[in-house]
Amino acid sequence: MTLIKFKPASTRELLRDSMIPSNMMNVFDSLFNDTAAKFERNVFFTPRTDVVENAKSFDVHVSLPGLKKEDIKIDVEGDMLTISGERKLKNETNEEKFHMVESFYGKFSRSFNLPENVDKENIDAELADGILKLSIPKIEVKENKTTITIK
Repeated sequence: MTLIKFKPASTRELLRDSMIPSNMMNVFDSLFNDTAAKFERNVFFTPRTDVVENAKSFDVHVSLPGLKKEDIKIDVEGDMLTISGERKLKNETNEEKFHMVESFYGKFSRSFNLPENVDKENIDAELADGILKLSIPKIEVKENKTTITIK
């Protein structure tokens, strides 16, 4: 007996089988595929991030190609580090006609919980070659232990 992996028919295959003319299928494809792609690029821009720990600090590297330091905001509130900003689609002239746009754009926000052994006041940030580099120095946490004697 041979096992065959189940592959559900796509909407396109179902509609094709129901004898819809191919030019109508192209209209459906362009309508749904283009709209979904535009929605995905605009809404789901999430910069890729690497977090590395070494002996002296936590280093956060965020991929933000094409952004300037003025486009990025870094906040620390309590134990939460938030990096936010916006990448705008460059449509500088009305004469240009985009045939394909694969880059992501839109507003973004990434938040990270900071451990208690970091110095939040001395976080260093640098933007070079499209990579935002944060260095979050470690500090020694003093143990707050109290021994209570029984009377």
